[in-house]
Amino acid sequence: MITDHAIAVLAAGGARALSHQAVDRAAGLATGSTSYYFRSRRDLVAATIRRIREHSRAAFDASPVPEKITPAGAATFMESQLHRLAGHRREHALAVFSLLPEVEDDPELRKQLSSCLFSRDRAATLIDALGGRDPGGTAMDLVDLLTGVLFGLLFGERRDEGVGAAPIAETLRRFLTVAIADVTVG
Repeated sequence: MITDHAIAVLAAGGARALSHQAVDRAAGLATGSTSYYFRSRRDLVAATIRRIREHSRAAFDASPVPEKITPAGAATFMESQLHRLAGHRREHALAVFSLLPEVEDDPELRKQLSSCLFSRDRAATLIDALGGRDPGGTAMDLVDLLTGVLFGLLFGERRDEGVGAAPIAETLRRFLTVAIADVTVG
């Protein structure tokens, strides 16, 4: 409950708004409750990152995965996940983006935060299933692309129906097709 309220505080006010007292107020808890469970700000941030990761895992597991893995099917699935993050999971995405400056000088938390919303391991499994030659490297590129598209959905032109932009699924399909085509070209 505490970390879910920390996510809401982050989404509403950014990292500057996050404090033990702010979470206590948001959760309707007695003053000092959050600091009892999470002694330091870092502890609270780390627990909040873990909670966002749990939500992401549950959302992914609850989503219907295409039976046959093709670039088009995978792209459509990823587009639906992006729209969920920009829609009913918006607080989670906003919390992640707001924590970026908070974890900049902490390699451990930075690594955890970078894998909160998208899984590089799952992306590598997808690239491998599609026949990609470099699943690890391509997965990193795919996660970066997904993160950028999500940023656009939250803050950029894609937020306003993607004026002038290609449909997200088409962009992702092209990326996956090129990533797989590198196998035969190289």
